[in-house]
Amino acid sequence: QINVLQAKKKFEILDAMLSFMHAQYTFFQQGYSLLHELDPYMKKLATELDQLVIDSAVEKREMEHKHALIQQRAESLSSFQDFSYDDSKVEFNVDAPNGVVMEGYLFKRASNAFKTWNRRWFSIQNSQLVYQKKLKDVLTVVVEDLRLCTVKPCEDIERRFCFEVVSPTKSCMLQADSEKLRQAWIQAVQASIASAYRESPDSYYIE
Repeated sequence: QINVLQAKKKFEILDAMLSFMHAQYTFFQQGYSLLHELDPYMKKLATELDQLVIDSAVEKREMEHKHALIQQRAESLSSFQDFSYDDSKVEFNVDAPNGVVMEGYLFKRASNAFKTWNRRWFSIQNSQLVYQKKLKDVLTVVVEDLRLCTVKPCEDIERRFCFEVVSPTKSCMLQADSEKLRQAWIQAVQASIASAYRESPDSYYIE
């Protein structure tokens, strides 16, 4: 009986092993069938991927070329920016009928802690330097009397084409759009100071 049981046990073990191998065969066969169905799509995707890699390389070269051209153009514009306003009319008139010696857009540095720059419409009129945020806004007086002021260009600053109008109580840092405009504004302020002194006697301001 013991021998019979031992022999029977061996057959059961072999049968279990065969069932396991058949299950493994079925599992991998089904997996192969599913992947085989995906094979055409994977080949198509691989072809598209190769084309995407080529297109990306071409686009990268084109972008690098454009970037180099933009840098070259920016350097050229930086070198010749002073000539970009040659065709514009830059002049001032201390004897203008409307009293406006000169006007135009300037960047003004704020006096707050952030030192932000804001673009404003400035004008020199009635011996004063004033500006407006918008064309129809109320005038804001920066300098009440240009006769008490000086004007000078500023080079040791993070921006170009800057100049400073200094009064006894405060100073105003301004930026023009070009060197030509900066010189025009400086000359306009200086001419307005000289004109104001000619129109009023100096003794009035001695006190």
